Amino acid sequence: MGVNSLHWYYLASLGKTGDVVSLTGDEWHHAYHVLRLTTGEPIILTDGKGNCMKGMIRSASKHEGQIELADDLHAEFQNPRKYKLSIGISPTKNIDRTEFAIEKLVELGVDEICFLACRHAERTHLRIDRIEKIIIAAAKQSRKIFFPRLIDLTPPVQYVNQKQTEQPGIQVLCCHLDESGKSVAENYLYGQDVVMLIGPEGGFADEEIDALTGLAVKMVHLGPFRLRVETAAITACADIHLLNELNTKT
Repeated sequence: MGVNSLHWYYLASLGKTGDVVSLTGDEWHHAYHVLRLTTGEPIILTDGKGNCMKGMIRSASKHEGQIELADDLHAEFQNPRKYKLSIGISPTKNIDRTEFAIEKLVELGVDEICFLACRHAERTHLRIDRIEKIIIAAAKQSRKIFFPRLIDLTPPVQYVNQKQTEQPGIQVLCCHLDESGKSVAENYLYGQDVVMLIGPEGGFADEEIDALTGLAVKMVHLGPFRLRVETAAITACADIHLLNELNTKT
């Protein structure tokens, strides 16, 4: 059976070929109770930190599966991207829309997601544990062996300061519907790491825009129309990937 047809599961800590590890909780529940996998069947395990291995179910019980680690597959599923993409997004009042955005961002490929605590924010609390489960599910579905770093609610200026401290000179683009703003294509330096900021439905407050501009953040637009938060986040992510792909081919 080819690796592309195998089911993926998350395990926080793997080992080396020949080791036997235990799969429990939601991951094993899905394998055993939903898919009815049993002894002798192969699966794929990833720790979300770049490690990925084929495993064989050696024993299966109601609450636990013993998995023998076999082939190391990390080279087969390495991310070919050389640049890193971070997304700062203000969560929506309707949490379903935020969760949809997170799922699609992970599928498209992001390295970091930070929830922005903006002045006009519609939501001031998140269940990070639930968001983490969405990230894991989306990463497995899209065959990602690196899960994005997740940062809880942080004011946008504080987040930008953190990123600029970690990586001086990093590009930071703020999606802001303003006639004076340029498109992402006009501002983004291809192949470079970038942070994209997506504000709440009411937009960033004037004082937030002023503070971000003072940090050399560039204002960009995603087109002539006003987009919902989740649409803007997905569009911004897709724009960066497309611009890099087009630049690579020229």
